[in-house]
Amino acid sequence: MCPPTDLLSSDERARLERAGTDGWVHPMLAVLTDEPFSDPDWVYERKLDGVRLLAFAHSGSVRLLTRNRKERNDHFPEIADALESWAAETDFIVDGEVVCFSGTRTSFSRLQQRIGISDPEQARASGIRIYYYVFDLLNLGGIDVRPLPLRRRKSLLSKAFSFDDPLRFSQHRNECGEDFFEEACSKGWEGLIAKDAGSAYLSKRSRSWLKFKCVNRQELVVTGFTEPSGAREGFGALLVGFYHDGKLVDAGRVGTGYS
Repeated sequence: MCPPTDLLSSDERARLERAGTDGWVHPMLAVLTDEPFSDPDWVYERKLDGVRLLAFAHSGSVRLLTRNRKERNDHFPEIADALESWAAETDFIVDGEVVCFSGTRTSFSRLQQRIGISDPEQARASGIRIYYYVFDLLNLGGIDVRPLPLRRRKSLLSKAFSFDDPLRFSQHRNECGEDFFEEACSKGWEGLIAKDAGSAYLSKRSRSWLKFKCVNRQELVVTGFTEPSGAREGFGALLVGFYHDGKLVDAGRVGTGYS
């Protein structure tokens, strides 16, 4: 691992502030949009269907925290162990997502089987393999790098650490967001995250990060409705169905999403 002072330029070291890695940093959150786009000033990453996890390394020890500040070292001990090899070299804060796979697709239902295991030994013996996709760097060697542009932070991240399973670097594509989104949906992925390549890391929800979600669509026939209950007036839910081989098949009911 390269020392942080070797990775940062003299100008960056002069203008960036020192900050501890033993506290808490709120994660940056994306805004949902239904308009995919292409832009040379943006990068596009695969949207993973997992659990958001920030890793805080201080004095050789690592804490894994969810976006709600719940510690997950015991749930994901192999990830904590792998990150401790990084922590032996330097303090850091990284942002990423824990996932499980079913074939080539991330599977949240499979990950849920691991989320419910809080005993480290049982978690290791579960046979459910997990991976930590790291997509951003917030602090390196006690220096707050969040003000740097995203491209620079990702460059530092890839150079500062070696990635071996279960740790994986979150790859991105440049410019061709619409083509990548079409490819993502055809592969059954969750979608994409578009990120302004020149943006700083902001500990809030920001339009510098946008979510493109793949949605499976189905035309449905309204076949009826249920009686209202509680505070509802008029009707309760719509009954819907769809045609399959010329026959109308029940598809359940829809009770929300309309005025």
